[in-house]
Amino acid sequence: MRFSMFVALSFFIIACAQQPATQGPTPPDPAKCRGVTSPDQQLRACVLSVGRHPNPPFNESRVEIRNMKGIALATKDFKSPDGEHGRNVQKREWSADSKFFVFSTASSGGHSPWHWQTYFYDRKRNVFKEVDDFTGPVIKRNFKLTAPDWIEVQVQGTASDPGDITNGHPEKRHLSTLH
Repeated sequence: MRFSMFVALSFFIIACAQQPATQGPTPPDPAKCRGVTSPDQQLRACVLSVGRHPNPPFNESRVEIRNMKGIALATKDFKSPDGEHGRNVQKREWSADSKFFVFSTASSGGHSPWHWQTYFYDRKRNVFKEVDDFTGPVIKRNFKLTAPDWIEVQVQGTASDPGDITNGHPEKRHLSTLH
């Protein structure tokens, strides 16, 4: 009996001795969501499908800016009561300096298919703003970001036709100056 206890105790001591040393607290897992992590790896812009239609092109979106612990810092919801008058996120991108998250949207019900309302999240102020408010109606989905925080969009109107929604004209702005 003593011998079996001795053997069992020996196995226990050996097993404990072979355990790896603990290395302090485990770093937090990155925010787990579909989205884009900022270049500085501090924030994640999560794009969630909400509303009646779970899949594109009729889905509606909610954008959440989360820290890397997964805590939401800011939210912009495009869900509509009927599932046909909201918006869904199309193109999405962080600025090179990680200060702005920019995204274009389309209507979930197909309304005004020429209008690609474009938004940005301002990290310093922790708010969402609409680019269209500073440039006029954005008519192309594919905005262009250049360092450090320049955005270029195609907006409604030309010199000869202010109502033109096919060609429009380019507008370029510093995101950091848009208040």
